[in-house]
Amino acid sequence: MAFPCDGAGQQEPLGAGGITARASQAALLELNALDREVTAGLDLTQDLPDDEKLDKVLALRNLWGEPALDRPPAAGVPRQAEYWDAQAGRARRRIAEAVENQLRHVENVSGKPVTVLGADGTLDERAAAFRSCIRAGRPVVSVSASGCLGQWLATRNPLATSLSILTYIPRHPLYAALVTTTTALLSDCSGSWRLTADGWQAMTGEPVVPEPAPGYIVLPRDLEHLAPGLRKHYEEPIFHSDTSSAIAQGVLGGAVPVAVHFTGHVLDSAIFPVAVGHGMIVRAANGELIEKPWDASRCLYKAITGEIAFADEHVIARDLWAARRAARALAQVRNPEDQPHPLDDPLDDDPLDVFGDDDLFGLPGAPVTDED
Repeated sequence: MAFPCDGAGQQEPLGAGGITARASQAALLELNALDREVTAGLDLTQDLPDDEKLDKVLALRNLWGEPALDRPPAAGVPRQAEYWDAQAGRARRRIAEAVENQLRHVENVSGKPVTVLGADGTLDERAAAFRSCIRAGRPVVSVSASGCLGQWLATRNPLATSLSILTYIPRHPLYAALVTTTTALLSDCSGSWRLTADGWQAMTGEPVVPEPAPGYIVLPRDLEHLAPGLRKHYEEPIFHSDTSSAIAQGVLGGAVPVAVHFTGHVLDSAIFPVAVGHGMIVRAANGELIEKPWDASRCLYKAITGEIAFADEHVIARDLWAARRAARALAQVRNPEDQPHPLDDPLDDDPLDVFGDDDLFGLPGAPVTDED
């Protein structure tokens, strides 16, 4: 397996790119293993994780003379819900442990062991631990699942969940990777890569599909109530609980021109720098426009360290016009009373007028003179 970096991890230490690539591959392999177990059953030759070994022993012990519980165990729907919650938690721990095991056998350029976050604790607790590692100059990798792991385990829907992997190695830029159930996408300040059957493939930084399909837009499930109004601008609005996986498949790997991504927690936002690294632009809810990978990496780093507040919403698009169109359509649907009459709305009048004079990106239109 060729990695997007120099170094093999033993003879030559790995940088942040190599560490992120190995973490991404380990996470993807564990997702594949979980998929096989649900659809084909547990491999009898496979070694169980430590927590499952303990559960098996306790289950055997409870068969012989344990006193009755004060209350009967849950049954029916409550028991089933409890089972799937436990399965999702176990899957999260297994993925984080797989990453930790992979990184335990390689060296990195800092000369210090990598701390892997993701098996335990809340998102806020893991973010605090990430910041502590940065302050202490220790390498750290965060593995965080967005969407719903339990829904993916139950439905096999590849768009139900994704993994955000963020890597900090002292004196190196922040690396980000998005892992779906089918592939991994990696990006830093210098380039971007996609994990294929032949290994890591370097991307050109431009969208793979040159002609976007203008009738499509990816949006969070929470905006589904806006569908009737949005269909005036987009024929096929697509709503997903996990927009990260939908963006990876439809925008970065397909022909969807634009998506709206609810940031959620900063540890779940690897899609933000990954998308910029793959040739997209990002417009934050405050109007800030991010086009360069190093700006995306710097912004995410500052958000993780608490230096800046991370915007609640980002528009991820192939070009400025697509981002402008989506932002204006959303504003009009959300606040129709604040918008001009539809007959006077110049939204689709001039597709070449990227900046216009509406100060959408904080760039007021320049006055036209005779010399122009």
